[in-house]
Amino acid sequence: LDRRATLWGGFAVVGPHTRFFFAGDTGYCDVFKEIGARYGPFDLAAIPTGAYEPRWFMKPQHVDVDEAVLVHRDVRARVSVAIHCCTFCLTDEALDEPPHRLQALTQGGGEGGQ
Repeated sequence: LDRRATLWGGFAVVGPHTRFFFAGDTGYCDVFKEIGARYGPFDLAAIPTGAYEPRWFMKPQHVDVDEAVLVHRDVRARVSVAIHCCTFCLTDEALDEPPHRLQALTQGGGEGGQ
């Protein structure tokens, strides 16, 4: 049994015709570009968008909405689903802030993606 020796991590499911990426609990870093280059492009990605404030404390553990969009681009996801938000009041941002910020960033189908 592996106790306290793993982190809440992400994973990729790579099939013969479809690829899925689950980011897990994560802060933003350059490894997402490497994941995209090695295993992408992905048909679907599940990327966290909540529990990120205050940034001085949460940045290493949780991406904010802007960083989630970067993860989407870095892993080369065709479509991404926002996860890890709007369920529990864990941090300082309003519970409904992440979807509003995400909509503002991606409105009009711009470079932010889907």
